[in-house]
Amino acid sequence: MKKIGLLIIMVLSCHHIFADEIISIKLSDGDSISGRLEFPHGNEDIPLLVIFVHGTGPNTYLNKRKIGNIEFNYFDLFAAEFNKRNIGFFTYNRRGVTLGDTPPYYDKIDSAKYSKYLPFNEVRDVESIISHLKNDGRFSKTKIVLLGCSEGTIIASMVADRKIEKVDALLLFGYVNENLSDVLKWQYSGKASLINLRKYFDSNRDNIIQRNEYESTEEGATIGRSKLFRNADFASLDLVKDSVIDYKDFEVKLADYYEYLMLMIDAGNNNWVWNNYFRVTTRWLKEHFLLEANKTRLLRIDISIYIFHGIDDGNVPVEGVYDIQDRFKSAGKENLQCYIFEGHNHDLNYLQWQFERQIPEGLDSIFCKAELLFK
Repeated sequence: MKKIGLLIIMVLSCHHIFADEIISIKLSDGDSISGRLEFPHGNEDIPLLVIFVHGTGPNTYLNKRKIGNIEFNYFDLFAAEFNKRNIGFFTYNRRGVTLGDTPPYYDKIDSAKYSKYLPFNEVRDVESIISHLKNDGRFSKTKIVLLGCSEGTIIASMVADRKIEKVDALLLFGYVNENLSDVLKWQYSGKASLINLRKYFDSNRDNIIQRNEYESTEEGATIGRSKLFRNADFASLDLVKDSVIDYKDFEVKLADYYEYLMLMIDAGNNNWVWNNYFRVTTRWLKEHFLLEANKTRLLRIDISIYIFHGIDDGNVPVEGVYDIQDRFKSAGKENLQCYIFEGHNHDLNYLQWQFERQIPEGLDSIFCKAELLFK
């Protein structure tokens, strides 16, 4: 394995020394990507190595971000928490993506190479990463765990299902139970919109916003009206005129956009999708639409699977977690454990760490569960 650089850093708050290596991984088609390997330095017996499998879009091994005046590396929290538990942690640059200097994403994209970022290519890339790491003598006996986020819950599960490279456990958060085509339908059905609005207006959590809830003088409603709706009156948001605001109103509002998005995907209009939807290609979307859903794939996997999901996830519904639990129970399989968190969003409230320096319950549960995997 070619090592590009080695840097030893001291984490004073934990009084541990961690090793930080940037390494080059050769992929199955001859291309290469860089990754960052972090582990407790001087420990020759690292029982567990967690490989983070990215969510959708351009990602780097740092995922440096800027929000307001705050700059941070997304993966620093993961590395520190895993390393202090004697667990190695690896992240990687996705195909065609390298570190950049421009906020808010701090990435540089080679469009030709990035066009190869497709579901099955990503699966093979993760397999190449596992192979390279297992060929390092320090990790030849180390258990490999895939930590998948969002789209990564699909990719990690596909890697485990293929069994080309041995995976010892799956940790999945922002879990995607359905095929991406069905996920998009749900996201533009209006139901996702209601999830994102509940914390402001839906005081009784019935997924319906009554006039008195919308017009409330409580702080949450006041902020919500100003921040999200520019203090629009209730009647203007009640598009179906049934005296409440619910998912049907947002379904009407989103219908034209969803229809046009599907037309642009079908037409292969990559520029429109990139600028108006997300930084992915139409080929990526089309290939995802053809994939088997996790709700059936996971039933073939016999290693330990752990799902961590927020009730307020507006990207993929928590109902998918309930569904996969029922499927495992019906099949008599006992290798799935699910943890569901009140008030947590798609990334398990990660920004709580950046703004409040408090590790949210959902993320902390991932770190603690990983620590127990080798005991």
